[in-house]
Amino acid sequence: MNLNQLDLNLLIILKQLLNEKHISNTALTLGMSQPSISRSLSKLRSLFDDPLLIRMAGGYELTPKAQSIQQDLNSILNMVETLVNKQTFDAKTSQATIKLFGLPPQMHLLIETIIKDVREQAPNITLEIDTLPKPQFSDLLKGETHFVITGHKPTSSEDKLYRQALFERDFKLIMASTHPLANTKLNIELLRNCNFGQISIQGEKSLSIAHCFAALGIDNINTPIRLKNFYSIGTIAQNTDLIFFVPDHFANDICRHHDVVARVVPPELDLEHDEVYLYWHQRHHNDPVCQWFRELVKSKVFKI
Repeated sequence: MNLNQLDLNLLIILKQLLNEKHISNTALTLGMSQPSISRSLSKLRSLFDDPLLIRMAGGYELTPKAQSIQQDLNSILNMVETLVNKQTFDAKTSQATIKLFGLPPQMHLLIETIIKDVREQAPNITLEIDTLPKPQFSDLLKGETHFVITGHKPTSSEDKLYRQALFERDFKLIMASTHPLANTKLNIELLRNCNFGQISIQGEKSLSIAHCFAALGIDNINTPIRLKNFYSIGTIAQNTDLIFFVPDHFANDICRHHDVVARVVPPELDLEHDEVYLYWHQRHHNDPVCQWFRELVKSKVFKI
């Protein structure tokens, strides 16, 4: 490829095309005509010597080459944006957007702790918050979010990530106030034959504390319900015999809105040193906006 032929605007269009996988939607998002996007796609195909997008029955699919360049493309455009806009950061006047991802239990606590300070110190900054279940670090690696708050640990292949400890979390067992064990001090023998609800965000096939039961020689814990999110826990627990294992602070919130109780987890099932971190990618490590946000978070005490 001859770089003299490359227009930066083509890369911006390419990024949107790869994200949307749809010519009309890309045109709408970028405020361009559909023929203009089609002509740009033709130029991009010539530059990369690859179809990039292939028409299928349900729309377009990315070619392997398009998939391989998607992550690098996001990083390159982010670096160009940082280079062009590099200046002294002023929180009071900044109109930046900070993108955050985290599952509800962690995200609720983060926002509860910092939202007032963000509004007071940086009234024109926008926080874009995503809590939809997905692989924890996918958007961070693709350059589509600035920060991830999670108790999950990245795999060895997810390098170039930095992290900052936020808090250690404990867990509680949530059950209906009418559950036979609701007013009982819990132990392994009482729990081994109970029915549990499982939170399966990333397709997990077993309960998060199944390995604790297994270490005690107890296998095949019954989990008749698997949820892809946290939103229905209170309603399901309130109306069934199911028990849920959830973070302490989130359990307290569920108890305030549903007829359920939170019980102490027996020591044998406790997840020791389960710490939640704020993660960010190397590409944003020196970004003034992200540096300011990290310092703000670092200065806070999280009340679990």
